Amino acid sequence: MEAPEQAFPVPHKWWVCLTLFLGTLSVALSVTSIDIAIPSIMSSLGASLNTIQWVLTGFMIARTVLLPSIGWLGDRLGDRNLFILSTAVFTLGSFLCSVSWSAESLIFFRVVQALGAGPLIGVAMAIMYETFPPRERGLGMGLFMTGWSLGPFFGPLLGGYLTENVHWRAIFYINIPVGLLGIVSAYFILPRKSPTARQTPLDWAGFATLTAGVTALLIALSKGQELGWSSRYVWGLMGTAAILLFLFVLAEMRAQSPFIEIGYFRSLNFSLSNLIIFLRVFGFRGTNFLVSLFLQKGLNYSPLQAGIFLLPGAVIMGIVSPLAGILADRVNPKVPMVLGFVILVFTLYGLSTMTLWTSMAVIFFLLSLKSVGQSSLNAPINIVALGALPEGKARMGSGIIGMSRGLGEAFGVACLSFLLERYAFFNLNSMTPLLGASLAVGERGEALSELRVLLVRAGQFGSALEAKAQSLLAHVLLTEALTHAYQKLFLLIAAIYLILAFLVLFVRVEKRTQ
Repeated sequence: MEAPEQAFPVPHKWWVCLTLFLGTLSVALSVTSIDIAIPSIMSSLGASLNTIQWVLTGFMIARTVLLPSIGWLGDRLGDRNLFILSTAVFTLGSFLCSVSWSAESLIFFRVVQALGAGPLIGVAMAIMYETFPPRERGLGMGLFMTGWSLGPFFGPLLGGYLTENVHWRAIFYINIPVGLLGIVSAYFILPRKSPTARQTPLDWAGFATLTAGVTALLIALSKGQELGWSSRYVWGLMGTAAILLFLFVLAEMRAQSPFIEIGYFRSLNFSLSNLIIFLRVFGFRGTNFLVSLFLQKGLNYSPLQAGIFLLPGAVIMGIVSPLAGILADRVNPKVPMVLGFVILVFTLYGLSTMTLWTSMAVIFFLLSLKSVGQSSLNAPINIVALGALPEGKARMGSGIIGMSRGLGEAFGVACLSFLLERYAFFNLNSMTPLLGASLAVGERGEALSELRVLLVRAGQFGSALEAKAQSLLAHVLLTEALTHAYQKLFLLIAAIYLILAFLVLFVRVEKRTQ
């Protein structure tokens, strides 16, 4: 058994930060960098889109369902050992992914990778929270979120560069030396802390119902985009998830040693914080998803160009997140939270006015401002949520927070991609539908005449001229419909952030977080 944790000098906490940073940044990059390599992986392994999507979906499901287990695992292994084990499993999974020989093997090895990634992030947050004294925990959470938040910005850029210039397997190669360094660093640097003297048995009923319920829910969200939300299969999965999660709550209320302490949600701060985290991540992932589509589909940027365009946001995140944490330590944490949501409301309103003719300077400014707003929220909301729990329970709290964040990511992409299609369809019908030809004869003839003139000036002629004019008109109408859809969705996210700014006012700040 490990020796009890000893008091360590102040400089030691910075080495702890660096150790945790290696793990969280590696996972964050892995989550986002592979997205851009999917087309290359499909070609290399000869896989269909329906098969290859499980490279992403399998990882997301396995990572999310394991997050709540951090409390039980940490009680039995200790935070330090759990971090080392999680990092080792993640690194092993990365190596296996790099040598995968088929789509099926890659999917399986991505699940192995996720088995390490899930506990790693949660236990890293708990270690960071308890490493810093109460008066500096805002700074600790800000530094932690810096590593986790850089992934969405650097990941697509790194993935695009390695895929184009090296190989898609290189995305997994880079995790191996970083993971090994993180393991060695954790062994010598992380504080040694004994596991709890009373090692409770695993609540199998709670674990099974929660795992099955969340898995069914995430598969339903994934299949909803593929099969349509009216599919009986999708609705069956939704119903199954609802029943299983209801059974989970019943099991936890009766369990002597529950898998998740449902009683924590009696705290208004903890419940509100998780709701705010869920909706904040919903908006964050949704906004990134929409902006990426707009840059690539609307403005015809390549994936690498879009990644470069978003890169300055990573620098802003790295600077603002610790500053917001310091501010949360010195004043009421609600101040940076409300300020962050207000900034995001104005930013999303600005994004809702974007068109294909909006200057790059304006878009760049809005995206930079969005990073400032998001960075202002990370540390304060985490210290409020964890501060609502009894001292020493940060590990289980971080697991619950991680699950709220994972579900927010899944719901954000699924719901907003569905709404984007719906809004674009409605816009086509309401303005000048492409199918059904409800353009007035005079308007259609005038538009096609203008397009023919432009095509002739561009050197186009012959029998294909009419077909090209028709195609160009269809493209213009569809682009216009999608642009209006983006605008409506940005306004929707702005409304969500406005509601969250109001909810923050109901958070009660404990003395321990001041």
